[in-house]
Amino acid sequence: MFDSIDIALQTSNLQVGFKTRLQNRVLFEPISINLTSGELVCFMGSNGIGKTTLLKTLAGIQAPISGTIKRHQSVAIVLTDKISAGLMTVRDLVTYGRYPYLNWWLTLHDRDRQVIDDAIRQVHLEPIADKLLNQLSDGQLQMTMIAKALAQDANILLLDEPTAHLDLNNRVEIMNLLRKLAQAGKTILVATHELDLALQTADKIWLATPEQTIVTGIPEDLVLNGTFDRVFQLKGFDLKTGKIQHTPYRNIGIQLTGNGPEFLWTKNALERNGFEVVTDATLKVNVSSIEGSVTFQIETNNRHEQFFSIEELLLKLSMPSA
Repeated sequence: MFDSIDIALQTSNLQVGFKTRLQNRVLFEPISINLTSGELVCFMGSNGIGKTTLLKTLAGIQAPISGTIKRHQSVAIVLTDKISAGLMTVRDLVTYGRYPYLNWWLTLHDRDRQVIDDAIRQVHLEPIADKLLNQLSDGQLQMTMIAKALAQDANILLLDEPTAHLDLNNRVEIMNLLRKLAQAGKTILVATHELDLALQTADKIWLATPEQTIVTGIPEDLVLNGTFDRVFQLKGFDLKTGKIQHTPYRNIGIQLTGNGPEFLWTKNALERNGFEVVTDATLKVNVSSIEGSVTFQIETNNRHEQFFSIEELLLKLSMPSA
């Protein structure tokens, strides 16, 4: 598989930043890095570190201070700029993606209309294609901007914080869409703060460090070797388990048995409420699920009690006699 890797974009000793009269402001150490065709790459780092500037440089919007960029495929970029033309429709905005291909009179041909229709279909915007932009939710507007980039017929898509200010459902939808586009052959680089979604969807991570370097790797390796912990210095969050770290303040150990999501959510509730889940204890809780009916059974000192919700279980365990 790795013998057929196709490089879509390549940098060599690239210095990104701002040129001034007195002194150039360099944001990163020289970057020599590749984007591989068909990959979804998430570019992460702290606020203000230079993610947007690098995207603009890779797209050719901003000139590099030094070094080279080889684009082996065409590039489209989606920035976070707000659209003020509220009286345009979704289809109107997507059509703007075809402007680089049109003649002086901006004449749309059958090929252009087909590409526009395909972009709208890929992003599942058919039901709102004729809706005005000022009638869209933030999530719908972001999807429209992605469709506009697809209409440019570019192989490489660069996106700056496409899920910013969106609710969970819209964030997941957009990342899943980008994942599918990559699987279909697009090369996608996303600047994002969505650590949880990046870990679950990205083929590769570019991680900007405080030392002005960019570390690359697959998400799982960067978690296990401690790179994420070192860069983000996560406070009270265990990246290896994906959970908030809770302090067992009740000094009560519980031996929890069971399986499936019912077991995991019961464990989460117990730890969140100050209990310590251990491998052996006199106080035992068993979680079972039969045909969708979940029960929680407490066993202690040869006594058994049964409950039908985690809330009831917690109320009982929190009582002094439990």
